[in-house]
Amino acid sequence: MENIDHVVHIGELIAVSKVFQLNPFQMITLLENDAMEVFENKEAFLVKYGNKETYDELEDWCELNNGKIFTKTK
Repeated sequence: MENIDHVVHIGELIAVSKVFQLNPFQMITLLENDAMEVFENKEAFLVKYGNKETYDELEDWCELNNGKIFTKTK
């Protein structure tokens, strides 16, 4: 992912890093290496992954109260 600072606010990064039990540096590295994705809203997430009970292709995912969704792939 290019221009992470245009997509992710530092507060979001810190909050999500606690959920994924990673530090902010690890989160940025995963984002840069496309092992983690950020979706601006649930609709964008559903376009890529669909509406399912479980997402076997994802290790974990987190939806923030502002609507952004962070995913970590396996």
